[in-house]
Amino acid sequence: MRSGIRQRLAQAIPLIDGRVVEVHQTSASIEKPYVLLIQGADVEDNQWTGFRAQFEVWPYVSQTEFTDVDKLSDLIMLALDRQVIIDPDTNEVFTCQYQGNVAADKADVERDGITRGLRFSVMAARSYEGTVAVEDDTWLVALTNWSSVVLGNEWHVYRERWPLDYIRPSVLWRLENIEASAGNRAAFELKKRIVGHVIGRTLNEQTTKTLELVHRLNSSTKIPLDLPNRRYLTLLNPIADLELDSITEGQISLTLTRKIERPVEESPLMQQINYHSIL
Repeated sequence: MRSGIRQRLAQAIPLIDGRVVEVHQTSASIEKPYVLLIQGADVEDNQWTGFRAQFEVWPYVSQTEFTDVDKLSDLIMLALDRQVIIDPDTNEVFTCQYQGNVAADKADVERDGITRGLRFSVMAARSYEGTVAVEDDTWLVALTNWSSVVLGNEWHVYRERWPLDYIRPSVLWRLENIEASAGNRAAFELKKRIVGHVIGRTLNEQTTKTLELVHRLNSSTKIPLDLPNRRYLTLLNPIADLELDSITEGQISLTLTRKIERPVEESPLMQQINYHSIL
């Protein structure tokens, strides 16, 4: 990841002329402006995202005005925030998200510059290599197919996990839990809680598409599970929470439900009835 971030910053910000350095490379004599890159610890996240790491990016400018720090910080945000990056050394695919400033603006006497720390969380999808293959859930497949039609060809729709080569804009549907109600002797009701992650190329596109998708889910009420046999899934309570993280939590939640017939127990046929009267 480090190489990918360094390359993205160098390519996207001509102002620094490729000067992306690490702590051991810094000194007061380095030509400014430049960017100091510090990597934090990797943290295992969850099944659908893989793991996260923390990076700090410090833009350094000469001791003039903090407006110069503002300009360089804005360029760093454009280069990294919500961008999909490919590491040139490993071909690893990951996404950066801005998490806020590390601390207040400061004058760094040792490095003879002024700076501000920007913290980024980096999500890298987990490879499927070495994992046990799991059969696709037919309900998730049905929701994916329905979403592909509704969203159009420009959007990519995934199931269960983010692939290493995922493309924006995209939606990920994953199964959160399953619940079965008692029902009666003939059938029971099966419910599956589904979470949706919407990732746009911009925050505005992401928000707009999330609300549009929830509106379509609410207006549809049912989606096809098996059209030839006229089997459908009922949609319950689709809601969106735009405050939730699009990658790790998912902004959309809904319930899919369907009545399932109980299997009929086969019993041997009655071959003969004997009747004996004592009268």
